[in-house]
Amino acid sequence: MTRTGCLLLAAVLLAAPPAAAQDAALPEPMQGLWVAGECAAPAAMLFAAHRGWAMLPTVGTLRMWRIAHTGTVGDGFTLAVGDDEEQTRLLLRATPSGLEVREPPAKLADADLPGDAPAAVFRRCPSVPTALALLHGEGLAFVGALDRIESACAHGESAACIDAIWSWADVSGDGMLTAAEVARLARGVAYAAMLSQGTATEELAAALGAGALGGVAVGWALIASFDYDGSASLSKAEVMQDRFPPPGLAGAVAAAPTLPRPGASLSAQLGALKALFGEVAPLLGLPGH
Repeated sequence: MTRTGCLLLAAVLLAAPPAAAQDAALPEPMQGLWVAGECAAPAAMLFAAHRGWAMLPTVGTLRMWRIAHTGTVGDGFTLAVGDDEEQTRLLLRATPSGLEVREPPAKLADADLPGDAPAAVFRRCPSVPTALALLHGEGLAFVGALDRIESACAHGESAACIDAIWSWADVSGDGMLTAAEVARLARGVAYAAMLSQGTATEELAAALGAGALGGVAVGWALIASFDYDGSASLSKAEVMQDRFPPPGLAGAVAAAPTLPRPGASLSAQLGALKALFGEVAPLLGLPGH
């Protein structure tokens, strides 16, 4: 497995859509970034995407979920159910001042929703503190792009899937990826992976800080390995050069890394992603291997 294959597979595996998620969506007016508390000093932020949400408290665990299905329950609430094993639920209802959000306990039956779970009020803000923007802005941009990437990857067509990932990574829009753009993609994948497993603010900041330099190093390593035309950037043609064995040689190729089954939940995909990195790490000379 090559460095390029590792990076692209990381993004593809993370984006592989759960089977039920294609028909699950939050209403558009509820999507986007919401803030609880003061705009200048948020107690928490909520990022709601088409088929997922991220809860980002100032104190506590940061977590992201992809949506297995949505519905409506009593008192005008929209119900979003995560694709995790716990089937985490989120209740949302538009109010004149913003968005009312509740996180019902696991033992409360759907028929009894919304119940008496504490309500949090979120609102729109023109901006958030610089420290929060630096920590979450780039990662949430990738989380927001997962919807589009999922749609492109839904039918298992590699070209369409890679096109969608490439489109997000290609900030300049010139069809090529520079070291900085590859590093941004790596950071986006790392951010989403950490939030999917749950992480503290300090852990996320430390990982992204270390990953800033590591991502650039990976970007230059990829360019050094696959920049056949000497342009100091990568094209899709260069990345895919010789990626598939010629007819008759398939049996001579080493066994492929473990991939998640079609329709696997995001948590299962991340488990496969972790296993993938474990398999390729010795080949890449990563620290600790």
